[in-house]
Amino acid sequence: MANWSGKYKHIKSENLDDYMKEVGIDFATRTAAKAWSPNVEYKVEGDTYHIITSGLKEHKITFKLGAEKEEKAMDGRTVKSTYTLEGNTLTQIEKDGKGETKIVREFNGDELTVTITRGNIVAKRHYKKE
Repeated sequence: MANWSGKYKHIKSENLDDYMKEVGIDFATRTAAKAWSPNVEYKVEGDTYHIITSGLKEHKITFKLGAEKEEKAMDGRTVKSTYTLEGNTLTQIEKDGKGETKIVREFNGDELTVTITRGNIVAKRHYKKE
């Protein structure tokens, strides 16, 4: 596994509004989220993983690989997520009762690409390691 622990600064997003519409996020929240440029920190402590998103608000996720976990999504939805890691790719399957979202985080050197897929909608967020 590549060393991807560290802080990442948001560079750009693609198709994020369509994804947020698909999961039912209201207009005001979508507008704020599109204007927000989040920073994300990834940490590993033994077999426990942490994702800390900061900026507009702070959001913390702590998980162990392979174990389904109930958590709050950034938009406040209650979801059940399972995380897996293969090489430099961290995959999250998120279920919210209305559907399933696949979030793939690919770490390549000092770049991070997050691909979010729900149905036929694909959004991306790009980050650079600080």
